[in-house]
Amino acid sequence: LDELNLASQSVLEGLNAVLDHRGEVFIPELSLRFQCPESFRVFGAQNPLAQGGGRKGLPRSFLNRFTKVAVDALQPADMSIILSRQFPQLEALHLPVMLEYNSEISIACERGDLGLQGGPWEFNLRDLFRWCEIVEE
Repeated sequence: LDELNLASQSVLEGLNAVLDHRGEVFIPELSLRFQCPESFRVFGAQNPLAQGGGRKGLPRSFLNRFTKVAVDALQPADMSIILSRQFPQLEALHLPVMLEYNSEISIACERGDLGLQGGPWEFNLRDLFRWCEIVEE
């Protein structure tokens, strides 16, 4: 589950029932309960609150149900490896230029030269994937 700290209260309440001693989920529209098997696992992810976008701090009682693993932001070299493997036909000609542009626009936004309204803005691997997919077409 991605972006847990953007989930609605109803989604979080449903997850609580899955993660606590009940180990079940109730679907009101069907009036049915589904029991989770012993092997059931949930992988959740969230970005730091400082990244904005309506993120909220989740209760400690909810967060304690997960193992916290912090992951550093990807560096340009990391992105280069990932993109060159995913888009090998773009590697030699386009990827270095795309990575450089992504880095420059990210720095400009951090400095406040761009994106003054509606931010904070972030240009990440997801954006580069979309760009590569467009170039491939």
